[in-house]
Amino acid sequence: MCASHRRGGARVIALVVLAGSVAPVLTGCGDARAPASRAAPTSRVRPNIVLIQADDATFDQLTPAIMPRTERLLAGGGTLFTDYITTTPQCCPSRASLLTGQYGHNNGVLSNTRPYRSLRNKGNVLPVWLHRAGYRTIHVGKFLNGYENVAPPSRPAPGWTDWHTVVGETAYYRYDLYANGRTVHHGARPIDNVTAVLNRIAAREVVRVAPSLKPFYLELDERAPHTAGTDPYGRCDYAAMPQPRDERLQVPAMPRPPSFNEQAMGDKPPFLRRPPLIGSEVNAIANRWRCAAQSLAGLDRGVAQVYRAVARAGELNRTVFVFTSDNGIFRGQHRLAAGKIYPYQEAIHLPLVIKGPRSIVGGESVPHTVTAPVASIDLAPTMLQLAGAKPCASPGFCRTLDGRSLIPLLGGRGSWPANRPILTEYSADRPARGICRYAAVKTPGAIYIRHLAVENPASAGQSCKPADIRERYNLRADPYELRNLCPGGTACPRDPLQRKLARAIRRLRRCAGIAGRDARVPGHPFCE
Repeated sequence: MCASHRRGGARVIALVVLAGSVAPVLTGCGDARAPASRAAPTSRVRPNIVLIQADDATFDQLTPAIMPRTERLLAGGGTLFTDYITTTPQCCPSRASLLTGQYGHNNGVLSNTRPYRSLRNKGNVLPVWLHRAGYRTIHVGKFLNGYENVAPPSRPAPGWTDWHTVVGETAYYRYDLYANGRTVHHGARPIDNVTAVLNRIAAREVVRVAPSLKPFYLELDERAPHTAGTDPYGRCDYAAMPQPRDERLQVPAMPRPPSFNEQAMGDKPPFLRRPPLIGSEVNAIANRWRCAAQSLAGLDRGVAQVYRAVARAGELNRTVFVFTSDNGIFRGQHRLAAGKIYPYQEAIHLPLVIKGPRSIVGGESVPHTVTAPVASIDLAPTMLQLAGAKPCASPGFCRTLDGRSLIPLLGGRGSWPANRPILTEYSADRPARGICRYAAVKTPGAIYIRHLAVENPASAGQSCKPADIRERYNLRADPYELRNLCPGGTACPRDPLQRKLARAIRRLRRCAGIAGRDARVPGHPFCE
């Protein structure tokens, strides 16, 4: 039994680039191995791993017009996963699922109001597992929300051998960076822009550690394109702040899909209905889009800086690159001018690309597409398998992972659960934009949402009341989620799919581990 499991308790962009060869390893608790696959790596070389995570980057921002270097260096010639989601669309819980391979109901982090302090077994996370496997672990950038309320921010969190971290509210200028026990203040000069600073540190760390025979894990958690305060160099007040050189950069116009300023909201739950956006609101949303796209130009250069540093060190043939974001964000869809916590596609649907030589990923040709449903809980198991590591801080002190390694899917030759349902969940003590708690289950063609607690109108936004308000969307016929099949939140279809979705949401809300890989956690069904 895994000692760390207790009952109760960054659209995202994700790209992974693989080079070199690695061995399949244990990805769950105990001695169960990951399913065999013809696409699985076969040698025992442990790769370096570089994970670059944006903050609030969306699916439609990964384009040649906005992120050309990332497209060219990482996405080109890779495997595209078209059905990748985050299991909670908010900063801290999304990042916690990446570090633990678990749903929030198992790792304890279900919203930003329950941030790092709520993370269970803080000493039993991905950097700890990789360090035990012989990796040098380097953190650069934003760490989980609320870390500074639990420990001195200059003290590395468990598992990190090198620590170059910013904490607290997002700031692009006038902030402190904590570097291995030292505090380094940055002001408001152009070179102090946090994106430029973090990129320089990450590339420098690669140059410093790459010559070693010891593999490294570098996690670069960018601030961009999260919103911030006042911009000292341009027109991006209360938006993402580009580097000064990018303030006048021409970027594509903001997308306006059919869900933008949605015409009819009568089928949505009552607490989501709001008046249409007016002109000034639309202009403000468009400005935030522009600033976010311009700020991603600096992040895009950072991807190239780190990539070139790895290349100059001669390490491309044994390095895995991961580029991701913690969640998406709303820009006018469903009349939502901002925010991210609703379980609609704009907030949860994330791109994922894996690129590598055929000796690792297999396949007859590249690029190719994988339509299998995958999620943020699958990233930690994937990196563990690549690294030859186990999810254990010590013998007998292991996490039961809820996710699966993606290695069997690389090259399109591995097996995967057909129509795999994936849970998206959220829970907060206080209402946020009307929502307090929900659970949703997504399958390749549908999403079913149960709002279990909503804002109590009598409390002036301070308390929640129990609820059971439902939404269901046919994602194939209605990809923009314009027609709720449970209008009014109660009258859902009485069809076989509804019964299947209802059973899945009841099971996944309590699930832990994978059948055939893990020992059953008492009182918990297996995840999918």
